Amino acid sequence: MSLGAGAIPAPPLPDTARLWPLWLAWVVFVVYGSLVPLDFHPLPIDAAWQRLLQAPMLKLGVESRADWVANGVLYLPVGFLTTGLLMGPRADAGRRLLAAALGLVFGCVLAVAVEFAQTAFPPRSVSRNDLLAEAIGSALGMVLALMGADRFRGLLAGYGLGGRLLARRLAVFYALAFPALALFPFDLLLNASEWQAKLGGGLVGWWLADSSRELGVVKLLAKLAVETLAVLPLGALWAAQQSRLVPGKQRLGRPPSLLRCAVVGALLGSLIEALQLAVASGQSQGVSVLTRSLGFTLGALAWRHHPAASPEGLRAAVRHWTTPILLALLPLLVLYNGAWRGPWLTLEQALRRLHKDISFIPFFYHYYTTEMHALISLVAVSLSYAPLGLLGWAWHVKPGVVAMMALLLSLVMEASKLVAEGTHPDPSNLWISAAAAWMTQMLLQRLFVGGAATRNAGAAPRR
Repeated sequence: MSLGAGAIPAPPLPDTARLWPLWLAWVVFVVYGSLVPLDFHPLPIDAAWQRLLQAPMLKLGVESRADWVANGVLYLPVGFLTTGLLMGPRADAGRRLLAAALGLVFGCVLAVAVEFAQTAFPPRSVSRNDLLAEAIGSALGMVLALMGADRFRGLLAGYGLGGRLLARRLAVFYALAFPALALFPFDLLLNASEWQAKLGGGLVGWWLADSSRELGVVKLLAKLAVETLAVLPLGALWAAQQSRLVPGKQRLGRPPSLLRCAVVGALLGSLIEALQLAVASGQSQGVSVLTRSLGFTLGALAWRHHPAASPEGLRAAVRHWTTPILLALLPLLVLYNGAWRGPWLTLEQALRRLHKDISFIPFFYHYYTTEMHALISLVAVSLSYAPLGLLGWAWHVKPGVVAMMALLLSLVMEASKLVAEGTHPDPSNLWISAAAAWMTQMLLQRLFVGGAATRNAGAAPRR
């Protein structure tokens, strides 16, 4: 059913088996991500255990606070998914409490096991700070599971049906998750000296922060475009809520004016920038208020016109604009990756660099940067190749083929960085780009699932 179709009855909650793949995938990700760069140095078990018992309690400065919080964030889904999996749908009070206790215990045991393993994987270090953060993250996940595990199952059920139901549930989920995404990695300023350093640094500007000016034109425009796109779902959700009912009357109300949408978006942008001012790694600048106002208004405008949109009509529009999209996307990829800059290495120098300096371990280079930069890199690469998923959906190309095309295009970009001085290729981008294109196409297929089939369902069969 298309996005503009009528109401769909809520599906029954899926059984606990639906959570097993997510739980297993996240636990594997936690273990793998905690051991990268996988530099194993054998250590006797008794020596490793003593090293764990003697782990220090470090005094963390503002520079290390983000890493400490990131450890907690990493374990929050562990507590959430474990508790939700053990609890099951619509569990009674006794089972909920037992599942919560076991979810917390599992998160803490996993944290101890991973920290124990890290003693044999330098440059990984072990500290009581990490164990504390991971225990807190597991506990928060457990509490969130008690509050919203059934709603999360409802989101999974909505994905199974697709269409308008999935769009509505995704919008609500995104609205709840957006504040966390905007304030990640939650390295809050705690004293006057930290505030003074933040206000006098390059992350704050009335119009543009110095850190934004240093990005260059292409990356700056890309960043502002992402800020605009990030609030589109919020604008659409707000417009839908505002125009759903007239207070006191069971009828549809008029959609809010664009001026009102722009003002609400500006207020939202101002709130985000004010909150980011209290985050050590957060960037606060005036232009971001305008980008969020614009994105919020565009989202409301898209919701206003969505009843007239049909899956095939949208596909036809994207197919019509395929050539301009590619003509814009490919040069932007080249400019963003810096592949056009010289000087150039010789083939021999490039092969030597490939052999000695480039690691093919997934997410190897994400370990050697800050959590904020790692997240920005992940989002930037994903958004760069997501348009290929849109084109694949419009042209009815198989998702696997689209993923392969994204991987090959990313391979060209990373290979060009291999022969250009001042750039650094990352083989992980190949898999990120393929996954981004594949996930984009799969999501679009679920959002617009069954549009043609629904229209043809009532037609008389041909004889």
